[in-house]
Amino acid sequence: MRFVLVNGRTPNPQSLCVLCCKPIGASYLREIETRLSYCNHDCYADHCKRAVLALERHHIAQWSRVGAPAVI
Repeated sequence: MRFVLVNGRTPNPQSLCVLCCKPIGASYLREIETRLSYCNHDCYADHCKRAVLALERHHIAQWSRVGAPAVI
């Protein structure tokens, strides 16, 4: 995932952090591909970790339906 760190500019219209729903201030991160805004690096990192966990769970569920052993 790639992101841009924005300093000294509040988004217009006012936005909320995708993860914690706090209002976006003058400094925030924006993911390039999705254009989602995060209030700080911690929220962005947590979102990335959750995305990886979701993909791992999806992989395990797919393989368990087929009957093949899940390897991670």
